[in-house]
Amino acid sequence: MITLRKYDDHEKFRSDVLSHLEKNEVENNLPIGVLNSLTAESTIYLMATITKEDELLVVLLQTHPQQIIISKPPRFSDKEISEIAKLLSEQINGIPGLIGERNFTEKLANYINPQYYVQMNQRIYKLTEIKKEPASNGKLRLVNMVDLPVVKNWVFMFCDEIGESINWEESEEKALAFIKSERIYAWEINRKLVAMASISRPTRSNICISLVFTPIENRKKGYASSCVSALSSLMLEKGYKTTSLYTDLDNPTSNKIYMEIGYEPIMDSILYRK
Repeated sequence: MITLRKYDDHEKFRSDVLSHLEKNEVENNLPIGVLNSLTAESTIYLMATITKEDELLVVLLQTHPQQIIISKPPRFSDKEISEIAKLLSEQINGIPGLIGERNFTEKLANYINPQYYVQMNQRIYKLTEIKKEPASNGKLRLVNMVDLPVVKNWVFMFCDEIGESINWEESEEKALAFIKSERIYAWEINRKLVAMASISRPTRSNICISLVFTPIENRKKGYASSCVSALSSLMLEKGYKTTSLYTDLDNPTSNKIYMEIGYEPIMDSILYRK
């Protein structure tokens, strides 16, 4: 029998699900990273598990108002997915969207609400060693407060390009948070920033590379590739066994670039919204 259990205590939830999530640490980097960042002050819309005969199979976590994160699922029959969709629809008020492994999430979304639309087709990549070194014409450096005007503008443009538009005040807040937490790096040539990337969601042995952005005037020059290669290498040097990243499958250029660096595809992910 498949059952849904909802939680109110994030510490109890974390204790119950973390070891399960870590069995597929890279595929579950998103739920693990979000889970590890939760505090008593965090806005949490949903914490839940799906079990079958008392065996934990899927973890559900929602801290974003528009989507529920679904952990990497085992293989389910269509009948079981239909049953899970029925449980979610009956016990969760207003499911705004879903993000998770493509096949399972696609079927689940169609059962819950055929009117969902695809916000983004994604692929998760994992890197264990660098295959393409960064170019020698620049260097990676940690971004600092002097760079705030540039980074604020780039964060604004990045969010607009991925369909998550924010205002100028929000872009400054995000840029400040990245800079103060020392999570954002830039590729620099002749003392000028030409591309950026950040680190996020550190787990036991993995860390995610995100917010990869090059302004239009600097594109097709290899800057993003060098930035990601150098930052990934730095994270491996710091002791992480792997780095990971999400790509937009509708952007074949970036997918090709990451594979040249040494990133290997491990799971397709899809984001549905309504």
